[in-house]
Amino acid sequence: MSAAVGGAGRSAGSGVPMLEIREVTAMHGRGRRARRVLAPTSLRIHAGESVAVVGRSGAGKSTLADIVLGLRPAADGGVAVSGEPWCGPSHRPERRRRRLVQGVPQDPAASFAPRSTVRRSIEQALRRLTGAAGGDAEAMIRRAAELAHLDLGLLDRRPAELSGGQAQRAAIARALAVEPAVLVADEPTSALDPETALSVSTALLAGVEAARIGMLLVTHDPELAARCSRTTTIVAPPAP
Repeated sequence: MSAAVGGAGRSAGSGVPMLEIREVTAMHGRGRRARRVLAPTSLRIHAGESVAVVGRSGAGKSTLADIVLGLRPAADGGVAVSGEPWCGPSHRPERRRRRLVQGVPQDPAASFAPRSTVRRSIEQALRRLTGAAGGDAEAMIRRAAELAHLDLGLLDRRPAELSGGQAQRAAIARALAVEPAVLVADEPTSALDPETALSVSTALLAGVEAARIGMLLVTHDPELAARCSRTTTIVAPPAP
């Protein structure tokens, strides 16, 4: 039985999903000491949808996020992005397709080069992942900043000159700039005060809908989960 149970919220869309997770599992360790850290999990996320992944600590929520991001291999099952194979037990995401899945970090300031401006960091991501430069890159940066509700004047600041909320909006803009199919956000507002968290999450959810991409959002916050399109609960694997 799938570890992803429940499906509270608005119904899923039709057509090819942006993200499809098929019976994915994960293990920690090898041989006799190996233990399952993610029970078989399946879900689909369509364009414009945000799916909150909830469950108790140790259920494997962050592990699932890391698998989708290509940061760790699945033990079994597979992940598809826009209908094409993305990763599984025997393969990681292809370098040429890396832009299709982008992460929104929990600690945004630490994810930026401290001496680079936000604009420079986004330009580097665009050049590396899409090849865009010059006027094309600038147009993509401005579009992403607007989607993230990031003041354009903040693009020329360094990370240390931004507040926590501004830094998270900048990280969202960087992720959206490369025009991904999927965003993966693991506790993206947990380090923010309630008012800022509400503002940032509003921008994040609106950006996903406007850009017509899918988002897998890991959260312990029931209010944030309730604002997503749907909620999926990850059930911890049985103890050995």
